[in-house]
Amino acid sequence: MLEREVQNTNLASEFLVASCLFRLGYSVTITFGHTKEVDLIVNIPGKGLLTVDVKGLASKTNWPILPKLKKDNHFYVLVTYKDKFDKLVVLPEFYIIPSLEIENLITYWKNRSGITYKMLKDSKYKDAWDLLNMEEVKYKWL
Repeated sequence: MLEREVQNTNLASEFLVASCLFRLGYSVTITFGHTKEVDLIVNIPGKGLLTVDVKGLASKTNWPILPKLKKDNHFYVLVTYKDKFDKLVVLPEFYIIPSLEIENLITYWKNRSGITYKMLKDSKYKDAWDLLNMEEVKYKWL
């Protein structure tokens, strides 16, 4: 996949996740840049802010991830378009993972690290938007 296509997939995923969060009633700010650890800043009413790192995948293979930010108010949202990125009638799949749990899901292949679709497809993280609103998470102002 060309770098431009990867950027398009990631940017589309960031806007898509932001849209979902807006639909859930949260306020969302999208950050821009190429080397960032935070893609979205989310205000949970009555609780404070959390941050989200979005990873988009056009196929359904592996998300390359080297987690840098591990905090109780930071989450990863992994998006796969299941080889149908250009088919707007096909809904992508979402996997919401607390940053404190992501290390347990990392595997290694060909000198890379990441998370496999096969590992997540039937996991508790699929469509787990409610994890963003957990009571035990201590939301902090950035």
